[in-house]
Amino acid sequence: MSRCRAAISESSEDSVRVEKKIKDYESSGMWSHAAELADKRSEKTKDKSLRMRALDDYKKAGYDVDTLSKHANSNMD
Repeated sequence: MSRCRAAISESSEDSVRVEKKIKDYESSGMWSHAAELADKRSEKTKDKSLRMRALDDYKKAGYDVDTLSKHANSNMD
């Protein structure tokens, strides 16, 4: 039981750490860094809202969002 609890705790702590880092990047205007981190995390967790956040940050960074959206939709199926 303690191993399971440790795995859940680490996962939760990791999520909080990543979320904080994404917010730090966004508040600093480092959109591509925030987007890349959110994108990687969304692939790992299959979190569609985080994927949309990554796309929004990519857009703010100046990337072609239409191309990225097609890629995101194909990866989340």
